[in-house]
Amino acid sequence: MTALPLTSTLDTASAGLLRSRLLQMIERREAIVLHGGEVERVGQSCLQVLEGARVAARGAGLHFSLVHPSEALTSMLTLTRLDALLDPAA
Repeated sequence: MTALPLTSTLDTASAGLLRSRLLQMIERREAIVLHGGEVERVGQSCLQVLEGARVAARGAGLHFSLVHPSEALTSMLTLTRLDALLDPAA
């Protein structure tokens, strides 16, 4: 299972592309594994996309995980109470 690397900046401008990629993976019934080690900044729109993808993947019976999240990404997920994204079993 190859992890999809997240870009260093996850902002409103990048939310559409991220959403499209994740939807394609779900439509192809692929497990979603995201590598978050390079993320330096993350905005609300991409956090919503990530949470939506987690819910959609789980609803479709697909694996979703976020591996090696950066400190910035972990902090934002915790601050926004979306830290379930950090738990592969959630």
